[in-house]
Amino acid sequence: MVWLIIAIPGSAVIVGAVMLTLAIVTPESVVREDYYQAGRAINIDLRETDTAADLGVTATFYGDEETGWLLEVHTQRPPPDSGRSLDVLLAHPTLAARDLEAELHPDGSGAWIGTLEPLQGRHMLSIRPQGGGWLLRREVDLDLSGTRPIEVTALPWRGTP
Repeated sequence: MVWLIIAIPGSAVIVGAVMLTLAIVTPESVVREDYYQAGRAINIDLRETDTAADLGVTATFYGDEETGWLLEVHTQRPPPDSGRSLDVLLAHPTLAARDLEAELHPDGSGAWIGTLEPLQGRHMLSIRPQGGGWLLRREVDLDLSGTRPIEVTALPWRGTP
């Protein structure tokens, strides 16, 4: 009976020590360092999101999570400066090490094309011309391809993220 009374607080101390070690050793990649500036920039992002919806921006992923992706971006209406390259960010929801950044170049026909390394899972897709102007931001699940392309279309902001 004495060992049972000693074992309960003893196990709590051991579990607490393990949790403290994990908290110290594990990096804090979930919270952005510039969260305040990102919050202030939300209104600019909302206007840019609406502009992307007005232009009819569509991103299409071809390929799969094992061999890599071909990404094409098209607009229904030509943007004011269609000669600029696009910055692409595929941000993993929790692990910053699984984020992917790329640059798409115009192909001369009004579209932008580029290849991406193999990537799988849910990511937040952000596509923006260098220098700004419009923003396509949508969640994309790269596990759903098979042989079908994955298409993401810009939608106007309607009060829900």
